[in-house]
Amino acid sequence: MQISIANHSSYPTDGGPSIAAVAAEQAAAGLDLVTDGQINWRDPISHFMATLGGVRLGGRRTFFNSTRTFQQPIVNAPVTRGRSDLLANFHQARGAVTVPVKPIVTGPYTLARLSRIEPSAYAHYQNFAVDLSAILAHEVAALAAAGATVIQIEEPAICYDGLHDIRLLRNLFEPLYAARGNAEIAIATYGGDADPIYPQLNSIPADIVAVDLTGSTALWDTIASTGSGKTLALGVVDGRDSTLEDPVALASRLDRLLRRYAPDAIYLQPSCGLRSLTPTQARAKLMLLAAVRRHLQAV
Repeated sequence: MQISIANHSSYPTDGGPSIAAVAAEQAAAGLDLVTDGQINWRDPISHFMATLGGVRLGGRRTFFNSTRTFQQPIVNAPVTRGRSDLLANFHQARGAVTVPVKPIVTGPYTLARLSRIEPSAYAHYQNFAVDLSAILAHEVAALAAAGATVIQIEEPAICYDGLHDIRLLRNLFEPLYAARGNAEIAIATYGGDADPIYPQLNSIPADIVAVDLTGSTALWDTIASTGSGKTLALGVVDGRDSTLEDPVALASRLDRLLRRYAPDAIYLQPSCGLRSLTPTQARAKLMLLAAVRRHLQAV
């Protein structure tokens, strides 16, 4: 089995490094798949939403059950595509490393659920999410055409009382998957417990399913007992806590989890973005993943 080490999404800076420098630092830590670090993102929601027509930004809100906040988009008209920096950031990161760069895109379901939608714009968040999916499909197509091999679509909102919206999520991913070109699409959840929706995640039009294992013993057991029909990206080190996990214990636990795993590839990564850590702490977390892989290969 091919075991690859990846960053989940964001990477901390001390205010100085460029996207190229952050990408190079991740590669130097031994990663096989790096990101642009999202170093110019104000937050996961408003960074992209601020580029769209029909949207203005309101006050700050708490990002699910974390201490992070985001500036809430207020949708007052049907949205139109603007000019995002996703492609430019990808080019900057890609020019600095020899390993692949994974672009990060916040998904249409999460963007819709965390926006405030005026009735004059959309009657329901579902309709808004459909329009967002069509816009994001253009971004996915551009990133794939530029050479992205894996594009991560982040949908943390589906873990928070989103079980009834799995069919909607599946429909929202169809245009994104159709636009992927030669790239693989990863659906990523984090923060909330993905165990109740794990079987449904395997039905989403995507090639890779990324889950946060750090807060759910049940999810470890579910994957161990059922395996996966898709390649998994396992968030096995906590991206919110600087405490370093035991790589030997993690490798042993992963060995048990993978007994029924059929795909011939897997990714090990942090549970979420590393923005809440210092650069030194983030580097230690990434180097720990490489140690977990070495121990897992030796089991």
